[in-house]
Amino acid sequence: MTSDSVFLLPLDMVMGVWLMNKNKTFLFLLPLLFLAVGCDSDDADERSKFIGRYEVEEVSLETYSPRGDYEVRIRKEAGTEDLVIICNFYNYNLEVLARVTGNAIKIPDQEHNVYAFEGTGHLSGSVITLDYTVSVLRDGENELFDRLRAVMTLKD
Repeated sequence: MTSDSVFLLPLDMVMGVWLMNKNKTFLFLLPLLFLAVGCDSDDADERSKFIGRYEVEEVSLETYSPRGDYEVRIRKEAGTEDLVIICNFYNYNLEVLARVTGNAIKIPDQEHNVYAFEGTGHLSGSVITLDYTVSVLRDGENELFDRLRAVMTLKD
């Protein structure tokens, strides 16, 4: 054989070596892929433990009289990491935003129709205890209407 001669390997031999090396790389990267996508992001979402339908027993902290039982639903606010929506809040078919941090829940001051709401609470097991105020908007001012305690028990 001279230095000018061309040494050719059969194509199937060349492809076999290439595929074998490619498979080793794939087998090495496969566990990393599972680690990257195997973590359930919902487990890290603190809001998940608040989501569901709740039976609400509510009492006025001003008159200590019950307001009657009703039901609310809590769902995640899309596009956020810490906000939930409480549907049928105050048994008035309102949707109120609340911020979740750990087992704490906070309703920042917000206005709906002629009412303004604000409050704080916490989750213990499957029960949320929420203390909040209701103000009536008159001439651009908030006048305290009632202070309430709602005990919300998860239904499902």
